[in-house]
Amino acid sequence: MGNRQKGRQTQSWELDAIANLVGIPRNQLENIYKDFRRVSKDYLLDKHEFRRIYKDLIRHSPNPPDTSDLTSCELNRRDNATADRIFKTFDRDHTGRLTFDEFISAYIMLQNSISPQIRLNFLLDHYSQNNGYITPNMGRRVIQDMSDLYGVNTDYQQVWGNLEANYALQNGRIPQQAFTEYFINHPAYSSAFYNGVQIPLPPPSPQF
Repeated sequence: MGNRQKGRQTQSWELDAIANLVGIPRNQLENIYKDFRRVSKDYLLDKHEFRRIYKDLIRHSPNPPDTSDLTSCELNRRDNATADRIFKTFDRDHTGRLTFDEFISAYIMLQNSISPQIRLNFLLDHYSQNNGYITPNMGRRVIQDMSDLYGVNTDYQQVWGNLEANYALQNGRIPQQAFTEYFINHPAYSSAFYNGVQIPLPPPSPQF
C-alpha cells in the first residue's frame, strides 16, 4: 500500500480474481475498471472521481450495507465520508491521487462478508512480493493503514514491536501466517474486522 507516482494496468486475471472474491459480476467490475481508466491519469485517481467510482462499486456489491434509515442526501454524505476515510488512509504521501490497487484493497478490507484472514492475505499478497514474509517497513505500513481505516486507536510502532518480540526471524521479517493470526486474534482489530468501519453521519454542508 502507499502511494506511487504512477499506477499500473490491472491484468484480466486480476479482475477475475477480484470479481470472484467480492462477488461482483465480472462484466460490472470490468465496466468500473474501464471508467477508472477513462478518468484517471497515469492510472491514478483524484479524490472527486474516487468518490464517484466508490459509490458505483458499492451499488454493485452483493452485500450492500443497510441504508433504509437514510434519506438519499444522508446516504450520499455517508458514502462520501467513507470514501474520504479510505482516500486519506491510502494517500500517505499526500499526492491527492490513488491507484486502482489501493482502491480495490480498501474496498476488500471493508467487506465484512469476507473472512478477515482472506482479506489480510489478499492485501499482503497483492501489493508486496513478500514470499510469505512481512518486512518491517511493509508491516508498519499495513498496521498504520488498518488502524486509520478502521479507526483503531493503537500505536502501530508498539504493535509491530510486539510482533517482532514474539515472531521475528533473524532478518527482521515476520512470517505472514503469524502476522495475520496476530490481528485476527487481537481484540480491537478483530472487532473492527467484523463490525466494519463506523463513521458518524456528517452534518449537511452549510447553505450560503
